[in-house]
Amino acid sequence: MRERLDPDMAEAMAFEAARDAAQPPPRDLDEERARGRAGAAYWNEGLPEMAAIEDHVAPGPGGPVPVRVFRPVADRPLPVLLYVYGGGWVFGSVVQNEPLIRTLAARTGWAIAAPTYRLAPEHPFPAGLDDVIAAGQWLQSEGAEYGLDPSRMAISGTSAGGNLALAAALSGRLERLAGLVLFYGVFGADLETASYRRFADGRFGLSRERMGYFLDQYDPTGGHRTDPLLQPLLADVACLPPTWLLAAGLDVLCSDTLALHGRLTEAGVRTTLHFEPGVVHGFINRGRMVRAARRSLDGAAHFLRSLGSDQT
Repeated sequence: MRERLDPDMAEAMAFEAARDAAQPPPRDLDEERARGRAGAAYWNEGLPEMAAIEDHVAPGPGGPVPVRVFRPVADRPLPVLLYVYGGGWVFGSVVQNEPLIRTLAARTGWAIAAPTYRLAPEHPFPAGLDDVIAAGQWLQSEGAEYGLDPSRMAISGTSAGGNLALAAALSGRLERLAGLVLFYGVFGADLETASYRRFADGRFGLSRERMGYFLDQYDPTGGHRTDPLLQPLLADVACLPPTWLLAAGLDVLCSDTLALHGRLTEAGVRTTLHFEPGVVHGFINRGRMVRAARRSLDGAAHFLRSLGSDQT
């Protein structure tokens, strides 16, 4: 079967490939991370304005955890979405995810709180997860002081951030959550699923080899691969709140999302699956070119509003 790439997606991929080809390979991990942050500038143009963007600090087990809060309106307490960016637990930043963050804030009336968590390989499992949980605990205990409504808190993440968001919800260390919004997350550690086999060569971006590298950085000894907080598909998911899932059709992680949808449905958790064919891993922040990204964010925003936003 021949996969069909969405024309918008093809245009965005060609743009990024040409940009990357104009630069020499990064010399080290720090430079690769810096290039990722700098490359967000194009995709972040023309995004919705916020009433306020506030930088806070949550106490964490490894030191302070920065939390940036995006507020679409400033005149009332807002429900809050704790959003965890992806990047294979190795890369990623808040600025690289502003298309998702600002769009969801503008379309829902929710505040979006995005923590900057410790990255591997310098800080392997469970350091990043501990930081995400610490940020969630801080929002639930102190958020009201900053114009947030902790009684209406959901959690979200993309890719490895989806793994961290789901693991935080499963940890038992957060109070009741209103919902989960998970974008093409890493939910298993099996690199032989149908989508891993189908897209192993990386012709659509993320390869099986690259995902194996990410897992090895996050769990260098391999000793945590059966821990449900690293591989949430092994967890008892019946305790989870209503969940919205996004799967990208041309993504090695597609089978992970489909498997999680099946587990949640079997457990009786109210679950919505949004499947986008023809798009690749990471497409959600490419809304400037990719209509499927805008359509997917509309679906996520509708789900969040259904949980009890002040704005419709």
